[in-house]
Amino acid sequence: MLGRTRLFEQICNELTKPTPAHLSLVGPRFSGKTVLLEALAEAMCARSNKYQVVLYWDLGHRTPQTDADFLGMLRSQIAKAIKESHPDEANYLEEADAGYDELHEVVKLLGESNERLLLIWDGFDRPLREGTLTRNLWDNLLELCRMPAFRVVTASRRKLQELIRDANSVTSELWQVFQVVRLGPMDAGDVETFAKGLPGSRFESGALTEIMNWTGGLPALLVWLMNRVESGTGNATTNEHINQWASEPDETCTDLLEQIWGDCPAPAADFYRYLAENGPQKVGDVSKAERLALINLGLAKEHSGSIAASCRMIQSHIGGTSREFGAVARLFGTWEAYCANIRGIMERRLSQIPRIDESLFHMVERAVEDVPNHPESCLAALSQIEDRALDLVWKWECDCDGDLPTEVIADWSTMPETQQNRTVSEMMKSDEAGRTHAWHVPPDRAKQLALLQFLTGSHQVYNRSLARYAGKDTYVLLNALHSFRNRSQHAGGQKIPLGVAISAVMLCVELLACIKNGSGTPAKK
Repeated sequence: MLGRTRLFEQICNELTKPTPAHLSLVGPRFSGKTVLLEALAEAMCARSNKYQVVLYWDLGHRTPQTDADFLGMLRSQIAKAIKESHPDEANYLEEADAGYDELHEVVKLLGESNERLLLIWDGFDRPLREGTLTRNLWDNLLELCRMPAFRVVTASRRKLQELIRDANSVTSELWQVFQVVRLGPMDAGDVETFAKGLPGSRFESGALTEIMNWTGGLPALLVWLMNRVESGTGNATTNEHINQWASEPDETCTDLLEQIWGDCPAPAADFYRYLAENGPQKVGDVSKAERLALINLGLAKEHSGSIAASCRMIQSHIGGTSREFGAVARLFGTWEAYCANIRGIMERRLSQIPRIDESLFHMVERAVEDVPNHPESCLAALSQIEDRALDLVWKWECDCDGDLPTEVIADWSTMPETQQNRTVSEMMKSDEAGRTHAWHVPPDRAKQLALLQFLTGSHQVYNRSLARYAGKDTYVLLNALHSFRNRSQHAGGQKIPLGVAISAVMLCVELLACIKNGSGTPAKK
């Protein structure tokens, strides 16, 4: 590991102080998270007086799909690590019927012996993004994290709370125990460390500054350019050498640039183009979301109240395609081009929609981010999106006690078209039997959609809308979303085609636009 000296020591200090912290390393792709975690595991093993067990777990591979899988893999790793020092406890963890209670008991015993476990979890994005793990697991891990013998370091591209799919899991206190450590671009001192790591290489005055200007301190670009230096002229490296090499990226570098640029959200990318063409802008003139996106990706820096583009290689890369940026043929002419650019279209559409409900908007944003690389994860979010959207619809459509409005009850009780519906019929019978909240919206989502179909006048034989806010489009989109949800939950071994996943996410985006009417604008009858 070259560079990151101060950051690395900060992390080590946090883990070796009297009451060690739980750490969440957050950084974009190619920021060096894995390199740092591997170096951390090695360093903590060397400082054996603090942690008797150090476990590195790459959750991006063989990702646990259930709570039982996660705990089973965790028990297995701990058992293997303590086999020699604590054979009885290891065998206890490996028993066929072992579960969370056995794991908790062993960790407690280790703590009573003044021993500590350090668990380093790389690629923690993936299990959170897939949304198959439940609140019960996170609460179990929270209990372990509160024990002196159990310390965790995670690495992910976003803060852990922002990655959670399951609405129930978002509120778990587990995410609050982690202290966030941001992995931004490398600084001038890190560049000097790289330079010293190249035996025989010499740099003339200003050359290292040019390296910083071209790469912006982005580790992947810095490594690529330093490799060019190492295989360069054999003489002292000058500014001219750096300018020549950096302005002539090979295929490897071009791929890196495309991936870095592809991770930039579309609205932030639009603003970055503006920065590159017009120079620094006042911070107050830039939306917070766009500003933070560019800074966290290492594409821009904030200084003295202004924000400026900070990576000349990226500026050069996007400048090479600026003339045909709007060309439909280039952006969507092939399947590969379509996949690469469709996310930007959805992100731009999202930026046009008011954030009426932050929770729902956040869920849709995460689904859009999974296009095109994780189609299964896109559809994994549909259940939560549908549930949240329907909850909002009924919150706005029902009376304060959760019952359907009296005018709806009066109409449906007299109309033969609605009485033929099983859900409405059951409500009427409950009402006749004098049951309280007989017209309360049922928890079953399929039944809710049947009611919404009548409420919005979307039924083929009942076209009168009694909805206060929801329109027919809201019902149509939710009904289609429900079908996609069933497709993802009952896949039957059939993979979800990317095009199908994209269509489902597009539905979610437009559903947000329809849902916004519920903020107070009655639907047109």
